[in-house]
Amino acid sequence: MNIDLEHNLRNSNAVYPLKSTFYLYGVSQIPCPDCPYKNEYPPVSILKKDEDCFRRCQFEISIWILSKDQLKLYEKVRPPEKKKGDIEMAIRERKIIALEETLGFNPPFF
Repeated sequence: MNIDLEHNLRNSNAVYPLKSTFYLYGVSQIPCPDCPYKNEYPPVSILKKDEDCFRRCQFEISIWILSKDQLKLYEKVRPPEKKKGDIEMAIRERKIIALEETLGFNPPFF
């Protein structure tokens, strides 16, 4: 994907569904085309859309396009089991790297 596009989306304050649909499909729309909640009534206000999406979306969230404020909200409301899938997707897509610290036994050299 275009690095400039990702950078511009990350710096944008647009709600996540607009950013993600533009990133994935090239067209911004709310709700996402495959959103299971698109016909829900009453609809969620645009001001609460990020919170609603981060909390309930069954699909992985493209965390690398979130702004700083969106990332704070994401960390606060996204369920831990869904965060794991989001991080795994970001690693698969090579958007973030995973570092592991290994604690173990170092045997003496003979």
